[in-house]
Amino acid sequence: MILRNSKGHERNFKILFKIEYNNKCYYVYEDYITSKNYVGIIDGEYLKKVSLDEIAFIKKILEKVTQ
Repeated sequence: MILRNSKGHERNFKILFKIEYNNKCYYVYEDYITSKNYVGIIDGEYLKKVSLDEIAFIKKILEKVTQ
């Protein structure tokens, strides 16, 4: 999937998980270039950052899923 950030830069990502909670859709994705995993919210065609609290929440969910 190709996503664009608020600065207009496009990157190719692999979506790993989609988590819906409190009327928000969080996407856990892998960056093909760095092979690192990230979390973001897709708003239209833009990728937005999540807060530290949201990252901690997603991390807890993923820990439960991978046990």
